[in-house]
Amino acid sequence: MEKEKKQKNGKPKQVGNGNGSLYFSEKLQKWIYQYVEPNGKRQTMTQRKNESYTAFKKRVTEVQSKLDNGTYIGKNKDTFIEILEKHIEQKYKDNLIGDSSYDRDLRTIEQIKRTCNNFINKPIQKITVDDIELAKDRIRDYSNSSIKKIWLLLYKTFYIAVSRRKIIFNPMNDETLIKPISSKKNKEINALTTEEETKLIECLNNVSNKEQYKNIVLLQLNTGMRISEILALSKDCIDLEKNTITVYRTLTRKKGIYFLGEHTKTYNRKTGIDKGKRTFPMTPTTKKIITDILHQKITNINNLLFWDYNQGSLILPRRINNFLNNLNIVEDLTTHKLRHTFITRCQEKGIPLVVIQSMVGHVEGSTITDNIYTSVSLEFMEEQMKKIN
Repeated sequence: MEKEKKQKNGKPKQVGNGNGSLYFSEKLQKWIYQYVEPNGKRQTMTQRKNESYTAFKKRVTEVQSKLDNGTYIGKNKDTFIEILEKHIEQKYKDNLIGDSSYDRDLRTIEQIKRTCNNFINKPIQKITVDDIELAKDRIRDYSNSSIKKIWLLLYKTFYIAVSRRKIIFNPMNDETLIKPISSKKNKEINALTTEEETKLIECLNNVSNKEQYKNIVLLQLNTGMRISEILALSKDCIDLEKNTITVYRTLTRKKGIYFLGEHTKTYNRKTGIDKGKRTFPMTPTTKKIITDILHQKITNINNLLFWDYNQGSLILPRRINNFLNNLNIVEDLTTHKLRHTFITRCQEKGIPLVVIQSMVGHVEGSTITDNIYTSVSLEFMEEQMKKIN
């Protein structure tokens, strides 16, 4: 008690390693501890009503210890959604992601708002593992590919909060928290069989009022290019003398609006390397399609091979998908299925994997070409089985 009285002289008492001042306030008649947080913000801790000096000093010591060992977490009212949206906007401003990636992240944020509305507006310091568990039932309503994006952004947001000393532990690292599995059945995209492909080509030959759409589909069947790459092709991409096509950009989308991008889908903004940019030779069939297109009058401002002259606008991928579905060849026929078909036919004909990857814009050594884009047709299996006999 005598020690306590001697300290009540109104003079600051330095404590710890310069981590603040502890003193008795004559005006308030209580002990005060003032210190500076790692972020530079000044804080004041006051002795509570009926709290003994010993108990107060114990609280002060705990704060000092956390300040000394780097585990101090100050009070913060930043919400989960504020941190997430600032992160995505900053990545875009820093040019770390392109328009299409930014647009995809915005769509994922909207999904998070719908599925995790029980905690995203809470201060991030008050969010628990139970809050995340509660949101999993709604997250399951999305496809597994969407769930993967949602889960990654949830983890990233908490990770940022940890790195900025807003929280001490990332709840996504809790060993009992498991990423949910979609309640939807996965859609498997298989290549067209040779019979279906033949039927599609015959059907296209009978199309008379959609010449551009017909050529777009035939070009994808014969090159395996992404539909957004085909729709971004211009006259400078074609070299009839060298018999080549060069792909150097794609249609991209920002907040639902399509426009011509500057790079391909696989452009790396950190390194400035565009591995999707490529030049490949034309087959006789591809060259005939291209030549027929070039013989037509191309008068749009970007010299694009494909342009909606009635509306004065780009031709969008969804319009080609609608065109394909109206042909009634197979259920859910999409441009992505045509890309699968080209890659599968190449594999069946024994074209080396590295050549296929170079043509379709997959990074060399990637397992995507083999594992995801290749199907095995019944006809091909029958031909291979004959070798056994």
